[in-house]
Amino acid sequence: MYDLPSRFNLGMVNRRFLNETIANAQNLPPWPSNSGLKKQHSVEYWMMASLLHEGDFDGREAVRVSDPELADVFFVPFFSSMSFNTHGHNMTDPETEVDRQLQVDLLEFLRKSVFWQKSGGRDHVIPMHHPNAFRFLREQVNASILIVADFGRYPKTMSRLSKDVVAPYVHVVDSFTDDNSPNPFESRRTLLFFRGRTVRKDEGIVRAKLGKILARIEDVHYEQSFANGDSIKASSQGMRASKFCLNPAGDTPSSNRLFDAIVSHCIPVIVSDKIELPYEDELDYTQFSLFFSVNEALKPGYMVGKLRQVPKDRWEEMWRKLKSISLHYEYQYPPKKEDAVNMLWRQIRRKLPGAKLSEHRSRRLKIPDWWDRRRRR
Repeated sequence: MYDLPSRFNLGMVNRRFLNETIANAQNLPPWPSNSGLKKQHSVEYWMMASLLHEGDFDGREAVRVSDPELADVFFVPFFSSMSFNTHGHNMTDPETEVDRQLQVDLLEFLRKSVFWQKSGGRDHVIPMHHPNAFRFLREQVNASILIVADFGRYPKTMSRLSKDVVAPYVHVVDSFTDDNSPNPFESRRTLLFFRGRTVRKDEGIVRAKLGKILARIEDVHYEQSFANGDSIKASSQGMRASKFCLNPAGDTPSSNRLFDAIVSHCIPVIVSDKIELPYEDELDYTQFSLFFSVNEALKPGYMVGKLRQVPKDRWEEMWRKLKSISLHYEYQYPPKKEDAVNMLWRQIRRKLPGAKLSEHRSRRLKIPDWWDRRRRR
C-alpha cells in the first residue's frame, strides 16, 4: 500500500490529518457516525483500514508488506468517492477543482513509481465505488483493477468484469442481529416493501412506473422518501417487517437498498436488467433473492402474483440463507473472517493472473492488441 499524503484519504475523513500525517493502526480515525449517505461508498476506507490492522485474525486474505518487491498487488489509498462527495458533489466549477487536482496529483505520483511503470498499473488496485468517482481522469487508470459498485457509467474499454471487482455498498440500516422469530413468515406481515426515491435517471425510471402499478395493493408498501436519519430508521423497521424487499435500479443498475435488505434478512426482489453482483463466483444469488426483468415487473399483477405463490417453506429456506451469508456484507474494523473487506481481497486475488497475463503480453506486442481491435468492430 502506498503511503499517500493524507489529503488523498484520511484528511477528508478527519481534518486533523490534513497536516500530512501518515496513517497507522494507532492513529486511524473511526468512520464518522454523522457521514450520512457518504457511508454507502466508503469501501475505500475499510480496505485501507484492513491493511493498517496489525492484529492477527483467522482467515485474513491480505497482509501489507513493507518491501514492495514482495507485493503481489499494490493498493492505491485514494478516497476517490469521498473526494467527489466532499469536493465535487454539485459537479459545478470551481467546487470540483479540488477533486480534479487530487486526480492530477495522484497520477503524477503514480507515474514516478517504478512499480506502476513496470506493470502499467495492471497490478494496482484503485477504489472507484461512487459512479462519479475519479470522473476527470479515470481513462488514464483503466488498466488497473478498479473497485466499482457496478458498470453503469463505464465504457467496456475502461471497466469490465474480467478485470475489475464489484463491491457491495456499505449498508446504511443497522444489521438485524437478533432475528430469531420462531415463525418469521407469519410475523412479517407486509408482502413487498419499498421506501426511497422514485424519481431516478436511466434504468431507474422504472421506479416511478412501479409506483403506479403497486399503488393501493393492501399488503404492499411503496413509498416515496428521501434519505435522512428518520427515513433510514423507518426503512429498517419496514424491511424487518416484510417478506420481500423491492430493489429496482437507481441512477445506475445497482443501489444500496439491496444490501440494506440483505442485512435485514428481507428477501431481495431485484428488478434490473444490467445489474452485476458482488462475489457471484462464490454465491448463487438465486438461493436468497428473486429476479424479474423490467418488462416482467411492469406487467400489472405479474410480480406480486409470483411473490404470493412462493410457499412458506421456500421463503424460510431463503431467509435462513440470508442469515448465513449476511456477514459477507459487513464492513468493520478490525476486520473479521469472511466479512466484506476480506471477500473483496479474495476477489482481487482471483483477478491477478489475468492482470499478469496482460502485463506480459503488453511487453512484447509491437502493435495495439489485436484482441481489443477485433472486439470493437
